Amino acid sequence: MINTKDLHKYINALLNKSEEAYLMSIEIINKPTINYRTEGFCFFICNAWELLLKAYLINKANDINVINYKDDSNRTIGLDECVEKVFTSTTDKTKINISFIRNIRNKSTHLILPEFDFILSPAFQRCLTNYNKFFKKHFPDYNLNEKITPYIALVNPGNSDDVSSLVLNPANLILFDKLKNEINSNEILVQTLRLVSTKKESEADIKYTVVSDSEEKAKFINVPKDIEVTHPYTTNEVIKKICETIEITLGPNHGFTSNKFHDICKRKNIKSNQEYCYQFPYSKNNIKKYSDLTIEYVSQIYIEEKKKKKSNE
Repeated sequence: MINTKDLHKYINALLNKSEEAYLMSIEIINKPTINYRTEGFCFFICNAWELLLKAYLINKANDINVINYKDDSNRTIGLDECVEKVFTSTTDKTKINISFIRNIRNKSTHLILPEFDFILSPAFQRCLTNYNKFFKKHFPDYNLNEKITPYIALVNPGNSDDVSSLVLNPANLILFDKLKNEINSNEILVQTLRLVSTKKESEADIKYTVVSDSEEKAKFINVPKDIEVTHPYTTNEVIKKICETIEITLGPNHGFTSNKFHDICKRKNIKSNQEYCYQFPYSKNNIKKYSDLTIEYVSQIYIEEKKKKKSNE
């Protein structure tokens, strides 16, 4: 019987290897020069999930034999068995997503897949998010995502004509039918890219110049805004969204509250900046609505302040 100290070392080793596979999945899916992104991502993220779930099962049972086959202690259970042991509900969204990714991995092992990463990326991003939430919930003391941001970058979809013959493969047609169901389900995490103009060069990622005497003149056009679209969140809703965002990096015990939200708003003058907050001028109840930028900005401030506080302790 393995002692508790060695058991914890083994669990930590599984978590370390799981994190390595997870980081490899992010690295390969974000490399635009590689034409093996879909397959590579699925291989590594499935391996990351399997090792993480094995660590969870051992930690929960306090027994290393829980991941071994009963009739053969030299063999450990695979991803499918781990998923069935941990996610017992057939409608569990995390379980459905892992099964979808695993199915792509299995197909790519035996067949040639079209490089449609831009179609699959929302499902991939949901898989990364689920992995983060599960890891942070069950192993809160582990410093996951200490140096990286767990998001998939936007990729150039390319020319779909180049892979039309691959799509005609009957097995791939079945896969894409399942893909449509996955995309139409609640499992998809939508990614939004916003470009914001700023006069502060230090805050800019991209520099541009408007030239008045150019043959192709550029102009800034003020377009009327629909506040319900640009600022869709009430105070309670924006706090909930911020908590979900922070949880990916800091885990479920992040400590963000409504008081923290209002404190940051006061310090950063968020409620007086219409990019973040819109106050209805004729509202008797002082109604305020918040934008997606508020979620990103407040989350970033809170995470940076928490990390700084932790490093100073």
